[in-house]
Amino acid sequence: MNMDLGKLSYYARKIHRFLLLFVIIFGLIQMGTGIAMRYPAQFSMVDQGAALSLHYQTATYFAVAFGLQMFTGIIMYLTPWLIKTFRRPPKTTNLPN
Repeated sequence: MNMDLGKLSYYARKIHRFLLLFVIIFGLIQMGTGIAMRYPAQFSMVDQGAALSLHYQTATYFAVAFGLQMFTGIIMYLTPWLIKTFRRPPKTTNLPN
C-alpha cells in the first residue's frame, strides 16, 4: 500500500480547519450554558432546565468535533517527520559495483 503523506497532510489540514468552526460554535454554547448553570443568581433570566438540556445535547457534538480536530492535528504534527523519515536517500555502501 502506497500512502501519499503530502495528500494526507493536505486533507488533515482541510478537515482540521472545517472542524474548528464546530469547536468554536459548540464551545461557546458549552461555555454560555455552563456559566449560566454555575451562576444562576446572575443569570436568573435563563431557564436552568433549558440551559442544562442544551449543555448536555451539545456536549457530544463538541467532544466528537474536538477529538477529530485533535486527531487531525496530530497527523499534521507528525507528517513532516514521517516524510523526512520515509523519503531518505538510500544508504551508500562500500561494495564495488
